[in-house]
Amino acid sequence: MEKSKHDDQHRDRFRKDKNLRLLRHYCISVRLNQAELELLNNRRGKHKKGEWLRLTFLNHTPTDIPLVNVEAWKMLSDISQKLNRIAIHIDGKSKDSKLTNTELFAVRRQIVELRKHLLNADIWSKPDEGYAEDQKG
Repeated sequence: MEKSKHDDQHRDRFRKDKNLRLLRHYCISVRLNQAELELLNNRRGKHKKGEWLRLTFLNHTPTDIPLVNVEAWKMLSDISQKLNRIAIHIDGKSKDSKLTNTELFAVRRQIVELRKHLLNADIWSKPDEGYAEDQKG
């Protein structure tokens, strides 16, 4: 089946119409006092003021992605590698052989270390986040 010239023209017209609908033709200005401007600047991060206001208005507020904690990443990847080595060792054993106490101790030690680091509040929480409080009176 060949494309007709009519199909190409229709497709081009559709693209133009779509692009025209996406163009923004209206401009709105807003006046802010000093406190409001500082609040806007703090919340918008690296986004332009108008862009951030439009995204917020459309409920598409850009989320700030926190930087990766490199030390925690290294520590957890080290633990992960150790657990993978233990798993490879255990998988290589015959089906009939049971785990030795040394193997069980190594698995337990690595799981305890992983759990300790995953639950460590210093790694995952923001310093200004605080802790949950018991709401019971």
